[in-house]
Amino acid sequence: MRLLPVILGSSLALVFGGGLSRGADFYVSPMGSDSWSGALPAPNEEKSDGPFATVERARDAIRALKQEGLARHLVVQIRGGEYRLQETVVFGLEDSGSDDFTVTYEAYPEETPVFHSDIVLKKWSKWESPASDLAEEAQGKVWVANLAQLKEADQQFFTLYEDGVRLPRARSEGFIPVMPESKDEHSKSDRTQIHFPAGAIKNWPNLVDVEIIVRPLHAWIVNILPLTSVHEATRIAKVGIPATYAMDELHFLRGTESIWVENVLEALDEPGEWVLNSEEGKVYLWPGSGESPEGIVAPGLQEYFRVEGDVDLEGPTDTPVRNLTFHGLTFTRGETYRIERGDKGLQHDWEFHDKPNALIRFRGAENCAIEKCHFVQSGGTAIRVDLLGRENRIENNRIEHIGATGVLLCGYGPGTKDVNHHNLVRNNHIHHVGEIYSHSPGIFLWQSGENRVAHNLIHNTPYSGVIISGVMTDFFSRNRGRELSPTIRWSEIGERRKNWSWEQVRPFLHTHDNLIESNEIHHAMELLGDGNGIYIRGAGAGNVIRRNYIHHLVSPVALQSAIRTDGGQRDTLITENVIYRCTSQGIQLKLNNHAINNIIADIIAPIHYGEKRLPSYFKLREGPMTGAVIQRNILYHPGKEAVFYDQGRVRRLVPAWAKEADTDFNTYFCAGDSQLGQSTLRKGRREGIDKNSLAVDPQFVDPGNGNFDLKPDSPMRKLGFVRIDLSRIGIRKEEE
Repeated sequence: MRLLPVILGSSLALVFGGGLSRGADFYVSPMGSDSWSGALPAPNEEKSDGPFATVERARDAIRALKQEGLARHLVVQIRGGEYRLQETVVFGLEDSGSDDFTVTYEAYPEETPVFHSDIVLKKWSKWESPASDLAEEAQGKVWVANLAQLKEADQQFFTLYEDGVRLPRARSEGFIPVMPESKDEHSKSDRTQIHFPAGAIKNWPNLVDVEIIVRPLHAWIVNILPLTSVHEATRIAKVGIPATYAMDELHFLRGTESIWVENVLEALDEPGEWVLNSEEGKVYLWPGSGESPEGIVAPGLQEYFRVEGDVDLEGPTDTPVRNLTFHGLTFTRGETYRIERGDKGLQHDWEFHDKPNALIRFRGAENCAIEKCHFVQSGGTAIRVDLLGRENRIENNRIEHIGATGVLLCGYGPGTKDVNHHNLVRNNHIHHVGEIYSHSPGIFLWQSGENRVAHNLIHNTPYSGVIISGVMTDFFSRNRGRELSPTIRWSEIGERRKNWSWEQVRPFLHTHDNLIESNEIHHAMELLGDGNGIYIRGAGAGNVIRRNYIHHLVSPVALQSAIRTDGGQRDTLITENVIYRCTSQGIQLKLNNHAINNIIADIIAPIHYGEKRLPSYFKLREGPMTGAVIQRNILYHPGKEAVFYDQGRVRRLVPAWAKEADTDFNTYFCAGDSQLGQSTLRKGRREGIDKNSLAVDPQFVDPGNGNFDLKPDSPMRKLGFVRIDLSRIGIRKEEE
């Protein structure tokens, strides 16, 4: 009858081993045993009782308490130290709390429990390489280990870690795909084959291990694809999984090396790089220390914890796990993922629908929480909330140095099943995401609505900071392959037909009424092109982007905006944001969206095809803009040359977009040339807009150092401009 003393011990604080235990029902420790009661935080003197050794055992003990009828808050405390997971820990309906109590798995006070899935690689020996197999600089410096020391299931891996830090795989020089000399249509590059320059790709003996990393046609996506064949004479390579788009030269960034090869020995030419050769059953490594490798591990799992309800993928109703909390835990050294046949891509394949590629995954969860956890040095996504996900909290976490997305809320595809909503993503510090899949954002909302994403700090991302996305109208009219089309729930919508309108698809777009507020985003867009600080497209109506501070998007490449509403996006409010020292464009606005009471200051001139272009403050690109509002914005340029409204090449019979919008009460000021603001104002008034706008100095306190408070005599007050308090944006202290 082990349950009785456990219950008494947690509620009445019985004395065990001379100490008083309070605060938890069960304990887990690296020094524990699953044969013990789990009621003690440490082993007793006789080593006859103490904490459990695994979370799974504690989970089962909690289940037993609930079966006994205990209905109060239940707590498992996990002692500091490392815990190796050999399989995903799954929490199901039987692990739920209730309306009256929660179940919490938390770090023991002042301690740090760390979960990993390490597979240790030992028995390294110096490799005496044939000169033809290895770069000259690597000769005599590479070590090799035999994969036979591992279980067969563990011998294939895509990431490797040394002393907790992810190591780079050997990669070749980049190249640009070429047009074939032959006029044979079949020799052109497409989604399944590449036409490469001579010598860039070879028919390596271990071709099964070699992967192509490609930016296919567009600047916003990276694919990692397996090579299946190489014909060196015709210079055609084929891949086993189709790319997102044709593997041609980058459309907007011509001249950019967009393809390289990874995991070949001849590319192993820097300390820290490694290569796996499954044909030989060996892994090769140039250790950074130069000494015999130690602390080298491969990951065994992508997914560490999964909270999974009763999910009926085709039916109308799911039953979620409820009131389960994870607090203060650390997750590290997970595996990355690969595109597989049958995957359903979200927009541009930036992520995939219902895919087990995150360290913690909620799949059918309600009122659950991840708080004060740490996700670090891992290959995939940190946190996913998939399918049914309601009123969950993701708060006060640190997410850093991971291979893919920070936080993803991913509901069902377009249809009537709208069950991913009212979640809170708050006060998380997210940086250096996308270190393998560089298109991965800090936070991604897809088919998920009425969420609040607030007070997060996101920085040093290779692509966008926040993406708010759904399914664009044209995907309802024609099948576009892996991207988005397979997510549409036609059984709920009806038959596919041509020419769907916005109003027809709007009821099925669940990314609606989200509040994206008080986030700080800086140094995003460090690597890719055509991205943004905050991006929204294919989402429903009622999304609000307000009081965010987006600054220092300093990549020189053009085609990026601090905030962007993309093609077809409607009914979005962008208000009270501060945009400072961002390259290329401030706000990109289309159709009937509203931009009200924003500060856009010091936009930096971009480089496009090697030429410097003028910075633009508003980029207007899609009409009609009837119903759009551009009001009470301050556009402040400290230099001499800029474009306040970049309206592109106005097509025949189409008026300037700003004229169609309700454009007024704005301020245009160019410190280096006051005539620029004046000319913008005159042009607007000739077109019947900007009747009450000004071309004067807004009188910021210290704009050169990012202080955009208004001086007492600022003329902006007369325009009704609302002060934006930067001190209230970004990470908040707990007591606030």
